[in-house]
Amino acid sequence: MELKLSASYDATPEEVFAIVTDATFREQACEKTKALSYDVQVSESGGDTIVRVSREMPSNDVPDIARKFVGQTLTVVQTETWHPAAADGSRHADVAGEISNTPVTLKGTASISAGGGQTVQAINLDVKVAVPLIGKKIEPFVVDAIRSGLQKEHELGRDWTN
Repeated sequence: MELKLSASYDATPEEVFAIVTDATFREQACEKTKALSYDVQVSESGGDTIVRVSREMPSNDVPDIARKFVGQTLTVVQTETWHPAAADGSRHADVAGEISNTPVTLKGTASISAGGGQTVQAINLDVKVAVPLIGKKIEPFVVDAIRSGLQKEHELGRDWTN
């Protein structure tokens, strides 16, 4: 199931990139999404910046049909590999993630680009729940949970740019 989301900031692409690759920002985002525990790692590899966030989340909002797959908590691991800036300052990232010990994966891209005096951060993910018969029924719940977390992260990003 596809998930597309974007947010605009009153900042340059360089400033938005600095925020999304800042470990303190990512830790605050984990706290804002009510993570029970988290681990944030930002590293460099060649010209790429790699952001890996692992967060343990309560499974309270998981529908009963899926709870047997995840238990009382779930660990969401997401890795963004941000590539070097283009001449205009825009950036693109490969995004991969999973909910550990479940058949849930996500894969896609993220971007930061200038437009109309603002900078737009966009994410485009394909979320898969590889469970025969019920996977397609669970995917909307997973997508909604990811969307909610990303929206909270975008709100925090706006706070950081003000």
